[in-house]
Amino acid sequence: MLAPRMTATLTIVVTCAIGLVCLSASAASAGAQDALQVIDNPSGGHVVYGPVNQSSPQGAMAAALRYLHTRFGDVPVVGNVFQSRDQQNFAAFFTVVAKTQGNSRIAGLVMVSVARGAEPAAAAVFDDSSRFARTEPVLLRTLTDAWRTASTRTSASGPSKASDVPPLVPTRFPDGSGSVNLPAGWRIAFASHGAAKIVGPRGETVLLSNSVGPIYDASSPQVQARLRYVNPNNRPLLCPDSDALHIYLCVLQHGAAQPTFKLNSSRPIPAQRLAVQSVLIDADIDLHDGRGVMSCELGLSITAISALGSRTLGINGTCAPQSSGGQEQPTLKAIYDSYSINGQVVAQEFAVDERHSREAGNNARIQANNAHAVEDARNAAFQAHMDNIDRFSKSFQNYQLDQTELQDNDQNARGAIPNSLADALVKANPDRFQMVPTQSFLKGADF
Repeated sequence: MLAPRMTATLTIVVTCAIGLVCLSASAASAGAQDALQVIDNPSGGHVVYGPVNQSSPQGAMAAALRYLHTRFGDVPVVGNVFQSRDQQNFAAFFTVVAKTQGNSRIAGLVMVSVARGAEPAAAAVFDDSSRFARTEPVLLRTLTDAWRTASTRTSASGPSKASDVPPLVPTRFPDGSGSVNLPAGWRIAFASHGAAKIVGPRGETVLLSNSVGPIYDASSPQVQARLRYVNPNNRPLLCPDSDALHIYLCVLQHGAAQPTFKLNSSRPIPAQRLAVQSVLIDADIDLHDGRGVMSCELGLSITAISALGSRTLGINGTCAPQSSGGQEQPTLKAIYDSYSINGQVVAQEFAVDERHSREAGNNARIQANNAHAVEDARNAAFQAHMDNIDRFSKSFQNYQLDQTELQDNDQNARGAIPNSLADALVKANPDRFQMVPTQSFLKGADF
């Protein structure tokens, strides 16, 4: 068997692309004369990668095959060669009888890269032919991890770029309920009970476990009965019973100026803990507060209606000026990822709230119930926040690797491949191949 049978064409493309991207970066971080690196996978199989002293694809592939010939004592039988559209990356499956290892049969994938701006490089992943189909994904991940280590060393020692994240300083929330890493010019505008609002020098905003509530439905008979006794100077927040997105729009409308809201996309995400519905949105929002139009990616969640007829809206995400949203993404992501909660302090703060509620009587007990709802919503928002971290991390990883998440509609397969290859596939067959935006990344499939 030449190689494990692929059930989708995209799987082959992605498999090759992962290795080839790794090759370019690994070669860039090593001298042309360095020896090939060998990694023995504990669960079976081997990874070999490194620079080769060849300037052409044919020469680089020949060098890789010579290594395999020498290692196994026999000439590898090579299948069809796959190449990227720019003709800089190549890969092929191979089999070989390992005469140096008791004539065992070996199957594998050999890859070369002659990308501009990087040293020519080669890599191979292989294992006993009877189990290569199972170990190939693990071997490719091992190759990817090796590249990441080399890439990290290179970026740490190389010159900085304009797109690099500025230095971040660990910063505790004023109440000690959490912390976040911030660049110069950024500040914590609000922090309490583990939640925070972070603002940047150009109006950027990072919302961490924020919540709005209690929110009441004015059409509820229970709420209507209580509204007769409401202080006119302190009216409750009223929004029709709806989903998280429409309740968020209602909350926006309660501001001093009527906002401008353009929804670019929305996608349901799993609701966590006491949240009953959650959605991830990409929207352009202008609150007419002098900051202009902001490009926002927000996770919204809504709790069930409480015994008092109220709900709480959880909000997590980032906003940046529309004109510079793409440039701000690495910094926004770095801040968002650095967020941590001090659970002990948060518990103490809620305990104090409850004690004050007991001391203040019935009115304070109502406030305590509302505080519980806020806490529950915050917990739900934090769970959604953790998924968003993974989603943003995968998006930023693709950004660093010049990769695009691609969907193959014919085979119901998806994965990350180089931008140039993704663009070529979409242009060649737009009905079959589609680029997957960050907000549509699926847990367990894309991250």
